[in-house]
Amino acid sequence: MTNTKINPHFGSNFEDFLAEEGILEHCTAIAIKRILLSQILEEMKAQQLSKKQWQLK
Repeated sequence: MTNTKINPHFGSNFEDFLAEEGILEHCTAIAIKRILLSQILEEMKAQQLSKKQWQLK
């Protein structure tokens, strides 16, 4: 006999887990903000802009 605990999330996806925990919307918002920031920083680098120069536009 083994003492294995059954994982209630086995077979579910990560979004289902986050929804069950009540944090899906919060995590989604953070992910979107990080993606937008990454895209902005990439474009700033492509245009050779500093953060200060970008704020002035």
